[in-house]
Amino acid sequence: MRFWQKTLVLMLVLFVVVLDVSVIMIMNKSWRLNMGREQQRAASDQALIANNIYENLNSIKSRGMRINDTILLDVARSYGEYYRERGISLELSNQDTPIYARPAESSARYISVTNELPAPYGHLQLTYRRDIEALYAGQDELNRYFVYINCISIPVLAALMYVLIRKLTKPLQSLADSTKNIAEGNYGKRVQLKNRDEFGELARHFNRMADAVEKQVTDLSAMAEEKQRMVDNLAHELRTPLTSLQGFAQYLNAAHIDEEERITASGYLWSETLRLKNLVFKLLDLSVLSHQPVERNRIPVMELFESVRRMEQANLDAAGIELILEADIPAVWGDRELLESFLVNCLENSIHASTPGSEIRLAAYEQDAAAVLEVSDSGRGMSAGHLERVFEPFYRVDHARSREHGGAGLGLALCRQIAEAHQAQLSLSSEEQKGTTIKLILQLHNNGLLT
Repeated sequence: MRFWQKTLVLMLVLFVVVLDVSVIMIMNKSWRLNMGREQQRAASDQALIANNIYENLNSIKSRGMRINDTILLDVARSYGEYYRERGISLELSNQDTPIYARPAESSARYISVTNELPAPYGHLQLTYRRDIEALYAGQDELNRYFVYINCISIPVLAALMYVLIRKLTKPLQSLADSTKNIAEGNYGKRVQLKNRDEFGELARHFNRMADAVEKQVTDLSAMAEEKQRMVDNLAHELRTPLTSLQGFAQYLNAAHIDEEERITASGYLWSETLRLKNLVFKLLDLSVLSHQPVERNRIPVMELFESVRRMEQANLDAAGIELILEADIPAVWGDRELLESFLVNCLENSIHASTPGSEIRLAAYEQDAAAVLEVSDSGRGMSAGHLERVFEPFYRVDHARSREHGGAGLGLALCRQIAEAHQAQLSLSSEEQKGTTIKLILQLHNNGLLT
């Protein structure tokens, strides 16, 4: 049985029981009051008749007549005939010996009062009986009317309570439907309820909970997809060098080759081993940055730039590219090794994307009360579709060129982790055949340890 059905049945039963009990108590009270009034009236009438008979007997006695049973019978009969037309019967007895009696109808319901006459007629008892059948008939009619009203009011009351309870519990049905949709995976479902009562408050809390659940599920789904994509890419990246290593190892072990072929095969083994080592180190760097706080120190910009130039000078000379250094601020705050790693990764990407004779600019300046480290080139650039995914691990814009230079698509992913570790903003803009600019926007002043 549903909640609204149980509520309807319970409320209907309670209402009918309380109402009927109240009406029955009122009817009983009314009956007792009516009976009390009838008893008072009977006692008053009996006393009045007894006093009248007493006066008559005194009058007869004052005329010198002796009071005997015949006189008493005549007097009682005269009063009995008079009151009989009013539904009242009288009995007069002398010490339990009947003198005058008119039997009451067997079907009649009556009220009876018996008292003695005043002295010196105390030996006489007058019994007063009055028909109250009409009172019982009225009570029976009232009982029938009560049953009739119940037969009409209960269905009407049930219908009205059904409409009211369904209206009051409609928000619960809306909440139940929304909960069911969320349980079935439709996390965007919300409760459209504008009540200002407890149901409205519950709906608002439910919608906030649904927002939080949807955000968590979306984040978890995105994280799961990213992890799965990373695993797939890692498996793909490992398969190629491992296959090459296995092939060249078998070639060196099984074939009769001369010295030149051995050196060539060893060179391939060396390059593939170097690729694997770089891949593992990059993955380790990503893992460390996810769990290790960063302590920021003041780093002179030109020292940082010169250190990066020394590390990449051989690659710059080999590619025929000139590196331009521009420093408009004296220093930045951060972890020196991580910032060097950031600039080296950005610089290597620019070298691979640039043509011989071009320039790469490494700049540091202040913008909107923040320190900006910028690496820009005039190389191949990339489309807007690539910009959305270049920071994903193992994502590469040009697979052929990345393999040629031993890249695994982890450089920009590491750059993003470095930016997050510094609580810095990372900006990337690029246009095909016009070049790429990447900016790391750091805090201008030191705020201590970043966690």
